[in-house]
Amino acid sequence: MTVAGLAESAREVRTREDLVGFLCLAAEDFTTNPDDWENDSLPAFLEAWAAWLNDCPGWFARNGEAVPESPSWKFVGDMVMAARVYE
Repeated sequence: MTVAGLAESAREVRTREDLVGFLCLAAEDFTTNPDDWENDSLPAFLEAWAAWLNDCPGWFARNGEAVPESPSWKFVGDMVMAARVYE
């Protein structure tokens, strides 16, 4: 899978089932394309996820959107995509 394909899969997440499928694809992508992942260990990935979540109000503001009050399944997928490369 390409980074574009994984990103497209993340954009298509709408339901719990979609998120499950996306997470399986992300795990497969990590295994087959580890160089595409800036955060290549679970601690690094979780730290990046937390850092992005902390900084996400700025991301939403730059994109003309409000931070979701109640995260959607799609937002969880977006967080995973961000955490894979966030420093």
